This record gives sequence, C-alpha cells and structure tokens, in this order.
Amino acid sequence: MILYHGTSKSNANEIIKNGFKPSKKYNWRVKSKEGFVYLSLAYAPFYAETAKNSNNKGALIQVYVDDDKLYPDEDFIMHALGSPTYTQEQLDEIDLEKYKSFYKDSLEYLGNACAKPVSIIITGVQYFDMKKLILVCDPSITPINYKFMWEYYRKLTRWIYDGNNPEDFRYDIITGGG
Repeated sequence: MILYHGTSKSNANEIIKNGFKPSKKYNWRVKSKEGFVYLSLAYAPFYAETAKNSNNKGALIQVYVDDDKLYPDEDFIMHALGSPTYTQEQLDEIDLEKYKSFYKDSLEYLGNACAKPVSIIITGVQYFDMKKLILVCDPSITPINYKFMWEYYRKLTRWIYDGNNPEDFRYDIITGGG
C-alpha cells in the first residue's frame, strides 16, 4: 500500500539518509506509540506543517508498506471505543498488536495508520513550500471530517506530491466541478 509521511524538509533529508527512526520529539499534545511511524492517505501535508521549521519547507515522503505490516492509528481506536477525547494514560494502555486487524478500518474511517520502521520502504520524496498551506489545508483529524473530506485531502496530498504548489490547489478544477 502507498501512504505518505509528512514532515519538515530537514527531517525528510535525515529520513532519506538514515531511514525512519521514531523520534522522541512530538508535535501533538499526546505522545505517539514508541516504535511506530505514522502514515496517511490524506493528512500528510498537515502533519508536515506541524513539523515545520523556520524555513517553511515541508516534505511528503511516499512509502510502501505491505498491508499485513500496518497497524491502526490509536486516535482511530479511541474514536472507535467511543472516547474521542482521551488522556496520555489511555493512549499508553492501547496495545496496537491487540488491535492490528483494524488497520483497514483506521485507513477507511480516519485515513491514517502506522507501521514499524523496518516495514517501511521509501519510494520517493517531494519538498514543498508551506507558507500558504493553511489556505487549503486546515483539517480536523477525526472520522467525521474524513467521512466528508477524504477525497479533498487525498487529492491535495497527491497534488503536492506531484510537485504542485499547495496554494494553487483548486478542488473544483481538479474534480471538473463548478
């Protein structure tokens, strides 16, 4: 399966050189599961923006992961369990191995999954300027957002990965709509 990892240009250069190594630096209010890399069908540009540094250069790393090596994103698990708000302690208690079979649901309903670094094959990288990304990418990473906006964010990700400027993205033109 082809997925994307969004990060800063400097982080991407390190990843391309040395492979994925889950860091101890986090961009969220809660810490991600140690030993996993988070991947997306739709939100990688947003994740790149959260990892940006002072030069506003982001990167989308395209990866291939065998389906049987994917795990669900624990945000999906918490939503599926009926807890859309949660604490770090609740996340720490989640055993991704126990929920491994739900990776397809995580991708279908949230657009995200994770994998262990050894399972990830990097297939390409695209750098982009994030100065105006907010004009086209300000998602709420929730199942309800993905239900309605999955096509938009997946097309935006592909648009940027294909080398286009984020601020030039026009969903109505891409889809042939008015």
